[in-house]
Amino acid sequence: MTDTTTEDFAAVGGRVLITDDERVSTAAHSAMLAPYFDIATAVSGTVALELCRTSEPDLVLMDIEMPGLDGVETCQRLREFSSVPVIFVTGHRSLDMHLKALEAGGDDLVVKPVNHSLLLHKVAAAIRRHRAHAQLAEEKQSLERMAMDFLSTMGGNGILLNFMRDSIACRTHADLAQRLHGCVSELGLRAIVRIRHGAEFSVVTEQGDPSPLELSVLDKVEAMGRIFQFKSRLAVNYPRVSIVARDMPEEAERAGPLRDNLVILAETAEALCENVDMRVESMARAEYMQLALGNGVAAVEALRRKYLAMLGDTRLLLHDLEQGINRQVSMLGATQVEEEEITRLIDGSVRRVLALLAEGGDFEQDFGRVLDALRGDSGSDDVELF
Repeated sequence: MTDTTTEDFAAVGGRVLITDDERVSTAAHSAMLAPYFDIATAVSGTVALELCRTSEPDLVLMDIEMPGLDGVETCQRLREFSSVPVIFVTGHRSLDMHLKALEAGGDDLVVKPVNHSLLLHKVAAAIRRHRAHAQLAEEKQSLERMAMDFLSTMGGNGILLNFMRDSIACRTHADLAQRLHGCVSELGLRAIVRIRHGAEFSVVTEQGDPSPLELSVLDKVEAMGRIFQFKSRLAVNYPRVSIVARDMPEEAERAGPLRDNLVILAETAEALCENVDMRVESMARAEYMQLALGNGVAAVEALRRKYLAMLGDTRLLLHDLEQGINRQVSMLGATQVEEEEITRLIDGSVRRVLALLAEGGDFEQDFGRVLDALRGDSGSDDVELF
């Protein structure tokens, strides 16, 4: 046993509850401990339990042999709600009594007649151990809270990063609203999410389509500022994004990070709305261009067919014209020389016209190249400009 001075006992201090039905024993124990500890007394186990419930002492010094509720049963009931150290005092030296005291939850035991110095050492040592254990338990809880907060923060950061990375590819506001709602759910919260786009909006809830009451709640909270909280509900509003989260925790250390994450999510979704706007506009433009391209192909093909038909018709008309003129010349009674001259003039003109038409054959190749280019550009059904 280490050598402990009276100064050490005084430094330990604390309140000791002496529980004994015999006034003489109570007075003797009080006299030993009073110079170094605050003393409270109880004449029975029942009284001791009541005092421990109202104002827990630093140690209970308890006689085992008491009428009614004895020391062993009192300690068993005390252990149901308190871990305060208990030192038993007994006149029995049997092993059986010592084992009963230990099984009941006692921390130590002294045998009557009580040695003054031994009692002081046991009381001081028990109080020190209990305080050290309580301090270690508190430090452990603090470390566990720190670890949980760290893991929660890391988990929240991971959820936010995943949302930013995945939502960049969103093509519609409805898709963005779904991803935002899923992210809030990953944070452990039930929520209603609304994203406005033009005169329309996309709303996502746990049940699917929003009820009229949920839409009414969204309309009301939008007018209550950027951040509004009522009991366990938190609303975060941006010009185009609103989040109404339910089941917010009451503990500030948990509610604070969640609130920050919801604000970051709403702000990120607000910025991503512009990205979706550009995608929607680009897709509309691409659809319009594909439609215009299809119409252009049809127009060029129609023009090509008309051109080819015109070439054929022109050749036939020239041939008919030449035959008709020759017949008319014969009927007019022209001389041989005149007929030959007229025929020569007509043939020359027809050949020049046919030569011009032949030169126009290059248009067929030009039409072909234009159509090939147009069909090549319209070969894909999914055109995205952004």
